[in-house]
Amino acid sequence: MFRLLRWLDYDRTFPQRIYYITDTDTTSVAKARAFEGQLENTKRQAPPQTLPVSAYRIETVPRSRAVGQSWVTTPATVLRTFRRCLPLVWRNPPDILLCNGPGTCVPFVMACILTKFFGFRAPRIIYVESFARVKSLSFTGRLLYPLADRFVVQWPDLIARYPHAEYRGILV
Repeated sequence: MFRLLRWLDYDRTFPQRIYYITDTDTTSVAKARAFEGQLENTKRQAPPQTLPVSAYRIETVPRSRAVGQSWVTTPATVLRTFRRCLPLVWRNPPDILLCNGPGTCVPFVMACILTKFFGFRAPRIIYVESFARVKSLSFTGRLLYPLADRFVVQWPDLIARYPHAEYRGILV
């Protein structure tokens, strides 16, 4: 995911970034901090008239569904995650919600759609399907395909089955 983020204009377009990460995902927290550290180092080497890289923060949410979790108990854990996502999205509405793969995307997308339903500014939703999905979409992908503003797949074979998807090569 951070390969996608490195091409963004952090000075003007995205001066504030929020990383939504599940509370059990310490690897992604470390990657987000390392990525932001690289941005800061890049800025230190830039000419002085360039704007500084501004703030980022990491917000944690409960995981929507654990690997191997029963589908019977999944609605309860998704609802718990949604209850945490909703105030995050309402308090600081993002311009873009860029998500990839895991089921935790679903409560965030639901929160964004609910925000839009009530007439508030809603972000554009960009979903990047998992690299591992070569022939068919993941369960999360099937749920979000009709809801995302842009739906990106990483394998060209998926375009034939999902005509509203975009293929941009290997991204993540």
